Amino acid sequence: MTFGHYEQDNNTRNGQEEIEWIVLDVQDGKSLLLSKYGLDAKPYNTEYTDITWENSSIRKWLNHDFLATAFTAEEQAAILTTQVDNSSTQGYSEWSTSGGNNTQDQIFLLSYAEANQYLKVTPNDRNNLKSRVTPTAYTKAQGAYVSDDKTEDGSAAGWWWLRSPGFYQNYAAYVFYDGLLLNFRVNRDGCIRPAFWLNLESEIF
Repeated sequence: MTFGHYEQDNNTRNGQEEIEWIVLDVQDGKSLLLSKYGLDAKPYNTEYTDITWENSSIRKWLNHDFLATAFTAEEQAAILTTQVDNSSTQGYSEWSTSGGNNTQDQIFLLSYAEANQYLKVTPNDRNNLKSRVTPTAYTKAQGAYVSDDKTEDGSAAGWWWLRSPGFYQNYAAYVFYDGLLLNFRVNRDGCIRPAFWLNLESEIF
């Protein structure tokens, strides 16, 4: 589905483009959406330090700058505030780092557990086309690296952040070009795939 607008073709003269979303789940009058493309290139946290999702710069950016830029006031009202689970059950079990406190967010990144549930992301499957992402032209212009690996539609794949911590507290989990779970320094630029729960009973529809 399409919902909201964001710069994607890297041509600001023609305005922002409609954002395409993958519907991951539908339940109780709401749906979980994940951006089809990598919409921007950002670090998980601007400073290389021990961090959790709660205090990360990417969480602040998603729930302030991105939210205000991509959605009208009416659209923002249809995006539900979610109790985001950051417990150990959401991270990769072989990494003993802390996911931090649970948070209240409108926009968030998927956890490892959610990426595994909906996109079959694991530390072992290097041929997972379902979890690969194509960065937009704008995202590539912002510094996103693209590889020789291809997505399901044949486009060059980028890597994208998850909200779960990595093996070290100053690392975070991400999905590699080939669809594999890995972890990286939090201050490196990776593709951002926002996610949120949309109220399907909103008056906007």
